[in-house]
Parts: sequence; C-alpha cells; structure tokens
Amino acid sequence: MDISLNISKPAQPIVRKVEPPTFAKKKAKTQNDFSFKFTKGSKVKAIVAKKRSPGLLVKKQQMKLTTVETIDEKPNADIFQNDETNEEDEPPIQLSLNVTQGNESDRMKTAEKIIRKKLTKKQRKELILEKKSVEFRQEFDNPIKSVEPTKPKKQFKDKAKKMSSLFANNADIPIVGQRLVHPVSEKVFTGEAMSSIGLHEHAVKNLADILHITELTTVQKRTVPVALSGRDVLVRSQTGSGKTLAYALPIVQKLQEIRPKLSRKDGILAVIIVPTRELAIQSYELLVKLLKPYQWVVSTYISGGEKRKTEKARLRKGVNVLVGTPGRLCDHLLHTESFKLDKVKWLVLDEADRLFELGYEKDVKKIVDALNTEKVEEGNPFAKKRESSIQTLLLSATLTHSVRQLAGLALKNPFYIDTSDVTNEDILKSNAFNDSFDEAITDDKLVLPSTVSQSYVLVPPKLRLVTLSGLIASESVKPSKILVFLATEQLVEFHHDLMIEALTKRILDVDDDEEQPDEDSDDDGEEPILGGVRFFKLHGSLTQVERSAVFKAFRDAKSGVLLTTDVAARGIDIPMVDLVVQFFPPQRIQDYVHRVGRTGRAGKTGRAILFLSPVETDFVRLLEDKRIRIAQEDSTKYLKGIVQTNGISSTMEESASELQRKFEGIIQDDTEMHDRACKVHIL
Repeated sequence: MDISLNISKPAQPIVRKVEPPTFAKKKAKTQNDFSFKFTKGSKVKAIVAKKRSPGLLVKKQQMKLTTVETIDEKPNADIFQNDETNEEDEPPIQLSLNVTQGNESDRMKTAEKIIRKKLTKKQRKELILEKKSVEFRQEFDNPIKSVEPTKPKKQFKDKAKKMSSLFANNADIPIVGQRLVHPVSEKVFTGEAMSSIGLHEHAVKNLADILHITELTTVQKRTVPVALSGRDVLVRSQTGSGKTLAYALPIVQKLQEIRPKLSRKDGILAVIIVPTRELAIQSYELLVKLLKPYQWVVSTYISGGEKRKTEKARLRKGVNVLVGTPGRLCDHLLHTESFKLDKVKWLVLDEADRLFELGYEKDVKKIVDALNTEKVEEGNPFAKKRESSIQTLLLSATLTHSVRQLAGLALKNPFYIDTSDVTNEDILKSNAFNDSFDEAITDDKLVLPSTVSQSYVLVPPKLRLVTLSGLIASESVKPSKILVFLATEQLVEFHHDLMIEALTKRILDVDDDEEQPDEDSDDDGEEPILGGVRFFKLHGSLTQVERSAVFKAFRDAKSGVLLTTDVAARGIDIPMVDLVVQFFPPQRIQDYVHRVGRTGRAGKTGRAILFLSPVETDFVRLLEDKRIRIAQEDSTKYLKGIVQTNGISSTMEESASELQRKFEGIIQDDTEMHDRACKVHIL
C-alpha cells in the first residue's frame, strides 16, 4: 500500500533532508560508552551524561522517512522482493494536504496525524501490520543489536525486594510500658437456675431446649424480678451479659398470662426501640424463639430499608410485640393509619446511649410523647382513656449525660441496676435513683468482660496494611472469626475489595465463562495467601437486603473476616467471634468498650487488638485512666504470617515488601481503585 502526501507552504514546498547518521563518522561505541555535547559560547554549570544504546540509534535512523514534496511510504524493495503480495493490485492513496502552521517538525507531525484520520479502518490496519513487518525484518537483519538478555522473573522480583523502602525511614517504635491498673470486674453468671426467678415452666424448658440456657446471669437475676413487679428500670451492664433476655423474659411472661388469650385484634402491647437494623432483626429473632410456646402472641419488626407497603400490611393484620428503629417508627406514626399506640403497656429503650449518638433524640421524644399522651377518638365523647401507665425499661452498657436526659424523659420513679462490683450497695438498697445514677456518671467506669485479652500494636503508617494482612493470615491457620473495625464506609469498601483481590482467589463475575490467565500477571502460579478465607463487609450504606444477608452469612459461618464500621459495634450478638481488630482507634473511649464487647460474650474467651501509630500512644493512657488494662505487643510477629514458602520470598522483610508491591500494583492498574485509595489516603 502506497501513501503519497503533499505538504506545502503558501510560497514553496517543504523539503526535508535526512542527514547521514552522526555516529557513522565516529568510532563505534561500546555499550558502556557515554556521549557528551557542549554548546559553544555557553557557560557549563554541570555535565550530564546520558547512556545511549547504539542499537537503538541504528533502529531510529533506519526508521526515519525521507520526505520531499511527495512522500512515498513503501517498504524497502529488497526486503520484500520475494513477497507473494502484489503491490500493484491496490492503487496508492493520494492525499494532498496544505500544512502551513508551525515549523517543519510540527508540520510533519500534523501531516502524519491527518493521514491516519483519512485512512479507512482496513487501510490503517494494513499499514500497521506492514510497518511491524518492516521493523521485524530490519531488526532481524541488523548486525548491531543492543537487546539485553531476558532475565528470569524471579530475579527481577529479588532485585526489587532489595530496593524496597517499606522498612526504611520509619518512626521508631517506643516502649510505652504498662501501668498498674485494677479493672472494674463484673460477674457474668450467678450459678442459679432459670426457674429460681419465677418464670413459667414452659419458658424455662424453651430456654433450655432452643437457646441452651439454664443458668442465670447477674443482670437477669437483678432485673427480671423488678421488671415483673411493674416498676420502671434503668440497667447498666457490660456487653454480652444477657441484657436482651433481661427485658424480654418479663414481657413474654406478662403477655402469656393475659386471659382471655391475646389475639391480633388486641393491638400493640409492647414496643422495643433499638438503634440499628441489625439489632432490630436480632431482637425480633430472639422474641420469635421465646414466643414459640405461646403461638397466639404475634411479633414483628420494622426498620429503615424495608418496604413500607409490606410493613403496613403486617401492621394492618395486627401485632402484639413490635421491634423497630426510631426513624421508621416515627414514619409510621405520622403516615400509617393502622399504627396505633394507645394500648401499649411496655416500652423498651435498648442501647439508649447509642440512640442519642445517632441523632435519634427527636424521634425518641416523639414516640415517648405519643405514648404518654392520652388521646380521645374524635366524635366519640364516651371513649375511654388509657387506664394504666406504661412500664419503661432502659438499658445501656455505658452511662452518659444523654442517657440521664432520656431517663428523665421516659422513666417514672425508676429502679437503678448496676452489675459492677464497685457499685455502692447502700445506695442501691436505699433505692435513691438520682444518687446512684449520678455517682455512676461521675465515676465514668467502663466494664469489659474479664475473659477478653486486650492488647495494642504500634505500627508505622507504611506497614499498617501488610501488618493487618499478616495478622489475618496468622489467625486463619485454624478456623477463626475475625471482626475488623474501620473508621468509614469508604475504608470498608476499599479494604474489602483490595484484600479479596490480593489475598484470596479471584472470584469470577457472572458474565465470565472461565477465568483467563493474565500474561502480565506476577503471580507465577503462586497460591494465594488466604485462599480459603471469606471476606464480608457491613456498613450503613448497603441496602437492607445486603445487610441482612451479610449479617446472617457471617453469623452462620464457622470462619471469616468481617470488615465493618461501628454499625456492628452495638448490641450485635455474633456467635464465637475469636478476635476483634480495631484498625483505627475509636473517637470515644465508650466506643472502644462496645467494639471489644463483640467477643468474649456470655463468659466465653476472646481477644482484642488495637492498631495505633507511634504518635497515638496517649490513647493507651486514656484507657488506663478508665481502668482498662491493655498490653503492648510486637507487630513483627504478625508480619511473619505472610511469609511464603514458594521459593521467592525467604525473609519477613521480603515477604512484606512483595505483598505491599502487590497491593500497589492492583491500585495502579485499576483506575477506580486508585481513585478510592486517594480518597481514603491509604498509599
């Protein structure tokens, strides 16, 4: 295929001459020689030497085109003289172009771009193939070559490992030391049977058969009798101590005693308000199990993310026990005609401090006001008002001034229950609520299960990601459930996708027929570090269907890693969590308590590890001031978890550097991942 091009000025045509190669007059240079060029009459402040490859110079000179008034771009006749292709079968492409702007070099570049645009797709493809054929034959016939022998892939990796700066210029890791701390302890189990507090025999048998619970906890022993007496109660107890059963058992007991038996037409008699959707589902599932012997009592839940139409249909049929989040409860209170609270006898505010932290103060106040207001039906002057007051139970693992405010709003002559060993028993026996509650807020004591081993590691910023990977790898040697708390939803999404890509086997998309190997991949057929580990993600921006599916899947799984925000830090009961990792320290000390409380529940053992940078050691002292004992660990022992035995990596530093480069390569190759990494400030 021939291409003819006319490049002209207004006055005269462009003539470009190719000078003979400058290196031809000089002695051939070896590969290690250098060339220097000085400008006459100029002052030289520095000499810059640039290594040039003679083979590349020859190739560059051979590929230059001789351009005169008409450019005839044809392959060398002597090279293709034996080709079977007949060049005369296709007429040459004549392109007449007038390019007048810029210097000669700019006009040449402009002309070449215009030529490519004028060609059809088929002609452009033939031109590219023809050019590649010329390059290959010229390089094959050229006696001067500067192509370095290809080194094995492993050698490049080994060289890169030596040049890695992952362990260089990091801040020194201080030895913080540990103060003498006496943690606030709380006895979980009392050793007494469930039947000792006056529960119905069916309820006791049901607890043993379905929930495998036969022994009372401290909070249940102190709360259930008071709640059965009808008094308002404020309960402070550590996480995982059985607070949900402490309020659910009295309500179920009272509902099943009502005669004649309850029906859907009796309306809502108990309302349970919780801060999150997951806690709403969990509380509802527990109520279903407790109500199994009493099929005539109906329960349901409503929460954000669910379809309002479906919820309205359930409310219209009639329910007796309702679990819900504050926002959705207020929504139905204002827009659902069948949602009536005039018959409610029990109100439960679970995780009361969290309700205020999430901004539900106004919603909770609306619900409490609606319950306490005695409404009379319009047009019916003989309608009866509410005969009895509402019994309110307020529960929380930590006490704050916002809880004090909520207690003043919802509780009437309450009884305060605190299960810690430092509670003033004289004040509790005197039933002086204000004195005991104010004392608890002043002491600001934080109680954690004594069966949880707490520690922290000081990790430089560059080593945080590989250290977390090593920790997960070392814990995953045996089946383990790991809960990793991150600060934001963006961090959860980023770390979830990055770890699945780098640490586990790649999961095919639905549209992929089969996995195609990547020719440029650096895997070399290596087995993934965490090939059998499942990663889950949970945060507030997921849809309700996704959140429910993830929550259920992780609860049922025997092992796995759940990356989550603080949405899973309150009240969530996930069985057998072996390790809680706080990859970012919480903003408040109370959040630290709730996060750690996801493990070591109901007297079981657990571990909790906190990641801190070398400049965040003051957080350790804050924990110690709250009587929380936490020990320092060496982070290097977790880096050993990523040491591979495939013959490439042999030391901890090399393994960590190789994994870090893998993370960086994924981010550089994926534009979306790169943008997300910039937003979360990871690499």
